[in-house]
Amino acid sequence: MKKFTLGIALLLSLGVIVAGCGDEKQAAPKEDAAPAQQAASLDMTGVKDGTFAADSSQHEKIGHSHVALTIKDGAITKVVHTGIDKEGKAKDESYGAGKSEAAQKKAQVAYKAIGSYASQLEEKKDLAKVDAITGATISYDQFKEAVEKAVEEAKK
Repeated sequence: MKKFTLGIALLLSLGVIVAGCGDEKQAAPKEDAAPAQQAASLDMTGVKDGTFAADSSQHEKIGHSHVALTIKDGAITKVVHTGIDKEGKAKDESYGAGKSEAAQKKAQVAYKAIGSYASQLEEKKDLAKVDAITGATISYDQFKEAVEKAVEEAKK
C-alpha cells in the first residue's frame, strides 16, 4: 500500500511540474523505467552529401528504429524515421491495436513520437536539441542511436 500511495504522490507531483512548465515534451520520460540519455551534438565534420540509413539495436518488446538522413553541405536536410515492431512491420496509426487500452495508448504515444523526433531534428539540425517525449523514451534512445550510426556512415 505504501508503494501505491508513493506512486500516486509521485504521479501527482509530476503532473504539477508538467502543468507548471507548460510543455509536456520536456517532462521527465518514463517509458520502461530507464530515463533517456541526452544526446550529444553530432559531429558533422567530414560528412559526405547524400542519403545515409541505419538501424538501432533491437529491443525485445518494441522492435527497433530505422532512420534515413539526407545530408547536404554538412547539414542534415531531411530525416525519415520509421519504427519497426518486433514482427518486422512498420509502426503506423494502428500500432498497439488489439492490446489493452493502456497498452494501445502507450503504443500510440511512441508512434507519434517517431514522427516528432524526425521533424525536430530536421528543424533544429542538432540531435542534442531533440526533446525526448514522455512515454517514448525507448523510441528516443533508438532514434538517437540510429542517427549517430547514419552520421558515421556519412563519414566513410
